[in-house]
Amino acid sequence: MELPSMEDLYSQRLGKKALRIIKDPRHPGHKLFCLLSSGRRYRSIRTKTTRLRDSFIPQARRLLNT
Repeated sequence: MELPSMEDLYSQRLGKKALRIIKDPRHPGHKLFCLLSSGRRYRSIRTKTTRLRDSFIPQARRLLNT
């Protein structure tokens, strides 16, 4: 029996946490997940530093947009 890889675990937990934030309008990060006019994809922000690009919100948006 193999254990799931770290990347798989991270992606699953990142997705679950992002969906919980999106569903809860009282969460402080709720307004950071805004849909585009098509209603299918989340707006991505331009990042100049890798520190911001690798943080939770941009990574969660990329995961949800795939």
